[in-house]
Amino acid sequence: MYKLFMAFRYLRAHKIIYFSIVGVTLGIMTMVVVTSLMGGFSRDMKSRIRGMQTDIVVMSFDKNLWITDYQEICKSIEAIPHVKGCAPRLEYDAWLGRSGSYSDVHIVGVIPSEERKVSELETFFRKGLKEKFNFEDDGGTPTRNPGVVLGAELQRAGTTVGLLSARQGTTPILCVKDFDVVGRFRSGMVEYDSNYVFMDIAAAQEFLQVAGKPSANVLAVAVENYELYGQTVRAQILDVFHARRPCLHPEDHGPGPYYNMGFRCGPYRALTWEQTRRVLLQAVEVEKGMMYILLSFIVLVAGFNIVAIYTLVVRAKTRDIGILRALGGTEGGVTSIFLMSGGLCGFIGSIFGIILGLLLALNLNEVLDFIRVVSREINRMGLLTSQPLNAVSRGATAAAGMALLVALGLLFWTWRVLYKERHRHPWTRMIAAGVALRVASWYSTGWMPDYRPNDHYDADFGPDSRWIFTGVIVLIWAVFCGLWRFLDRYRRHPSWIFFGFGATIFMSAAALGLFATLAIAAGVLFGQPDSSWPGLELFSRKIYYLDRVPVFVDYGALVYIVIWTLFVSFCCSIYPALRAAAANPVEAIRDE
Repeated sequence: MYKLFMAFRYLRAHKIIYFSIVGVTLGIMTMVVVTSLMGGFSRDMKSRIRGMQTDIVVMSFDKNLWITDYQEICKSIEAIPHVKGCAPRLEYDAWLGRSGSYSDVHIVGVIPSEERKVSELETFFRKGLKEKFNFEDDGGTPTRNPGVVLGAELQRAGTTVGLLSARQGTTPILCVKDFDVVGRFRSGMVEYDSNYVFMDIAAAQEFLQVAGKPSANVLAVAVENYELYGQTVRAQILDVFHARRPCLHPEDHGPGPYYNMGFRCGPYRALTWEQTRRVLLQAVEVEKGMMYILLSFIVLVAGFNIVAIYTLVVRAKTRDIGILRALGGTEGGVTSIFLMSGGLCGFIGSIFGIILGLLLALNLNEVLDFIRVVSREINRMGLLTSQPLNAVSRGATAAAGMALLVALGLLFWTWRVLYKERHRHPWTRMIAAGVALRVASWYSTGWMPDYRPNDHYDADFGPDSRWIFTGVIVLIWAVFCGLWRFLDRYRRHPSWIFFGFGATIFMSAAALGLFATLAIAAGVLFGQPDSSWPGLELFSRKIYYLDRVPVFVDYGALVYIVIWTLFVSFCCSIYPALRAAAANPVEAIRDE
């Protein structure tokens, strides 16, 4: 039992050991946030791709090869066990625009009643505020031209758009037609929301001037329990095509020679949703694997920090170790003390790291929205459109910056006495810091009374939000100071280390929040962006193809993180533990 007591004793023997715990905490927190972020990227991207593409798609090698009897083929495919539905599509590339200004788009003709069986397109329509899953106006207003539903990121004004395409036939065919915009869809992936145009399959056939029977060039198939039955169903789908028109050569039926060809039967091929977006998915998986490797090295660096710090502790406590050996402590006992102390360092760091990492990961979108909204509104605070952009016209921003700087200085002034044992409590510093925090909160939220949301994800602040926010900041500071005053009497108790470390995290978070807001105000004052600046976007939708940061906490990864941290902490405690155990009792007691 004395070994565990001594392990805790050495854990708080020097304040420098706190830095090793902080190092482990930061490493664990980084691993939790990044692995949750990468897991969320992978999960949400796969979910949205499957929601748009469905599980399996059947298409020809030539997009101008039409499937004219798709009704019969769909019925045959739906008769395959574990197939939920089969829907025809007519897909083609086109240009959207007018008067010489065009943008590349991908048109998709669908049958809504069939499409809802295989994809989540109806859900995406509703997210884009298109209430009815059709290509008519929701209000029932007749349209002059066929209706289309555009992606939410397609920036086209007006209710009528023109589509232009060139199709290969006996001779090249130029396809031009006007369409009425009846709604928008939002999938959450910019790749789709800025590129796809949906319409009725009959309107697409008319636009592409495909004469004759109703035609399609893609069949979308949804499978029950895709992970279990997907490959079997894909092979059976091609058997349907083979029975309809047998392949002349055996090599034309079955798996293609390349991964991206899928399973083929003559001119047709069946691709899974992973194959249709294989480049993007492979890039995400490679990046995810590399992140695990690199982040593991962060914990390894924190482990070497434990080696360095505990080696210094052993050197500083050589006399104490000699006395312990003289009282009957064995080499194995001394070794186990420092091994347990190093392991506790990693364990405590893991607990705080996981807690902070989960808090940050689960609220990452809110943090990014806060940065974007605050930077945008601080830029507009007190600024009139008729005024020139300079420090004088931004007096409100400058005042907020000065208040934040004073509050940051007083916070550090109060922070200094947190670790010092005093007979009188530093109420003066606490009250001064509380007043400074109140003033800084009030000045930096001067934009709240006139705030108007500009984005779908912007927070909705009311007229009283400024008072509430300032009051909450002051209340949190008052509670912390009261808790500090109450627990200060137990400073010599071993368990005080937990409050001391928790208080360090609290003060660090407060300082970080003040510094981040001050950096935003300083950036606005020195950068002088105009009033139309959308704010600081740390997560660009155009780069990551998603409108929100996807977060998925993989608890299996958390177990790996904790085990790896404990293993590294234990291994890095071996050298200082052996060095402590090797000390000669007589020479150690004489050590000065």
